[in-house]
Amino acid sequence: MKSKFKFIVLLLVVLYGAITVLVFNFYRDLALKDAKQEAVYVLDAMNGIRDYISTVQRPLIDELKDHGAIDKDLFDPRLMSSSYIARQIYKIQLAKKNINYDYRLTATNPLNPEHEGTEFENEILEGFKEGKYEVYSDVIKDQNASYFFVGLPIKNSHPSCVECHNINSAPKKMLEQYGNLNNFEGKVGDTIAMVSFKIPVKSILLYHKQEFIVSGVAITAIFAAFLFFVYKIHKGNEKTKLQNELLMINQSRLASIGEMIGNISHQWRQPLAQISSTLVNLELYSERGKLSEQRLKEAIEEANEQVKFMSDTIEDFKNFFNPNMPKSEFEVKQAIEQACKILNASLKKHVIDVKVEIKENFTLYGNINELIQILINIINNAKEAFLNLPQERAQANRWQILITALLQNGERAITLENNAGNIDKAAINKIFKPHFTTKKSGSGLGLYMSKVIAEKNNARIYAQNINNGVVFTIKFKNS
Repeated sequence: MKSKFKFIVLLLVVLYGAITVLVFNFYRDLALKDAKQEAVYVLDAMNGIRDYISTVQRPLIDELKDHGAIDKDLFDPRLMSSSYIARQIYKIQLAKKNINYDYRLTATNPLNPEHEGTEFENEILEGFKEGKYEVYSDVIKDQNASYFFVGLPIKNSHPSCVECHNINSAPKKMLEQYGNLNNFEGKVGDTIAMVSFKIPVKSILLYHKQEFIVSGVAITAIFAAFLFFVYKIHKGNEKTKLQNELLMINQSRLASIGEMIGNISHQWRQPLAQISSTLVNLELYSERGKLSEQRLKEAIEEANEQVKFMSDTIEDFKNFFNPNMPKSEFEVKQAIEQACKILNASLKKHVIDVKVEIKENFTLYGNINELIQILINIINNAKEAFLNLPQERAQANRWQILITALLQNGERAITLENNAGNIDKAAINKIFKPHFTTKKSGSGLGLYMSKVIAEKNNARIYAQNINNGVVFTIKFKNS
């Protein structure tokens, strides 16, 4: 159950991560789309300014030159250069709004060296010239940072643009200011330059941080609630499992009570017979007048011994069924001897020999009754296996159970070996499962509860077939 819960939690975490990434990418794409729209809007406005200067303002100045109102060689970039004016407007907007845009003009044969494009920019400009795209946008890497690049083409919208970029028709003041000009060979309508914005992706995402925070909190809250729901279900299942285990423990104990009562009756049979015989003898001696004080005293002492034995038997069984037995240190020999003592009468009745070998009397800490219960379950299991043997096999061998306390590869262990025959290979790995039994009237709880109790006490239990029987091993982990 725990591994299943861990798998579900892991799956939820992976799903949470995947959805978070998807949502982040969704809002990232949305933010980039918004940034592109805004950039295109601003770049269009810049191009609009350039168109106004080239189609209205500069022709008006040329007209004034033709009429002699102003010097024919006059050139002032503040009035006549669309690039200069667009750049200055951008600087004014940058100062006002603190916008995080890097505005660029990339031109063919530029007058201003600042307008020389990078390899990447020139590649995009060539794409505009070839008509590959009307608007270019992409996320690029530059100096270990990510930027969102948006570019728009600039077309030669008026003959005045050609005149200014031609060494034969450019104003003398312009030639004096810029020096030798690159000779422009384009015509009206040709793409001659590109305006672009380079925007840090980080700035775009920060601009939309509210959406990211709200979405992140919402997703986290939903998954946290779902995880809590799964946890509550898991806890409910764990509680149900625990209740079922407790129920099965009680069922196992109740099933043992009948057998324990039978054991008590067997244990009491001999002392009761002895007490009865003592009383009969006392009566006979009394009738014959031969009841001496010494004989009466001996009879009373003998009866008291038998009563004490019966009282000790009751105490043993009472302690075994005490659910509040505190944890303590005890020797493994104590548990083995107590288990054998409880089952002694029943084992003798069926002529089953129990041999105990304490090769290592190691110490354990826990509830001694729980270990006794494991031992009783395994011994009873062997006893029932003996009783279910075919008659010919039952008469062939002496029934024996060997209980050994020892160290196996440095681990404390108890082995219980019997010669009641092998367990079917298909069944040996199932005998510790709840309600699994090969007996006609078995509950299938004895060995299962033994496994549960062993694991509870930091131990493991397993069974192996040997030559003519089965050996059960209880190994205690070193703490």
